[in-house]
Amino acid sequence: MKITIDNAGRVVIPKHIRERHHMRPGTELEIENEADGISLKVSGKKPSLIEKRGILVHHGGDTVTLDISDFINRAREQRTSEIAKGDVAKNSEAEYLDK
Repeated sequence: MKITIDNAGRVVIPKHIRERHHMRPGTELEIENEADGISLKVSGKKPSLIEKRGILVHHGGDTVTLDISDFINRAREQRTSEIAKGDVAKNSEAEYLDK
């Protein structure tokens, strides 16, 4: 992908890249001068889980060690238990589907 430096020395990071790396106005970047060019990294960004539409999603450059099958099974068991106890709001499924 090619981008262009403007007269003031600025570059625009494409929207899909900003969204993927959760960049917002004011996000600090680190620039590294390398033998074959430069690299930009989000400053101090650590892997984390965020909730999107009721689902935990990992974002970040590093990977996490997680047994996804075990995680899903525990979440299912918890959800089943909540439903059996009636702890879940009547509209929670409809609200989730509307998102």
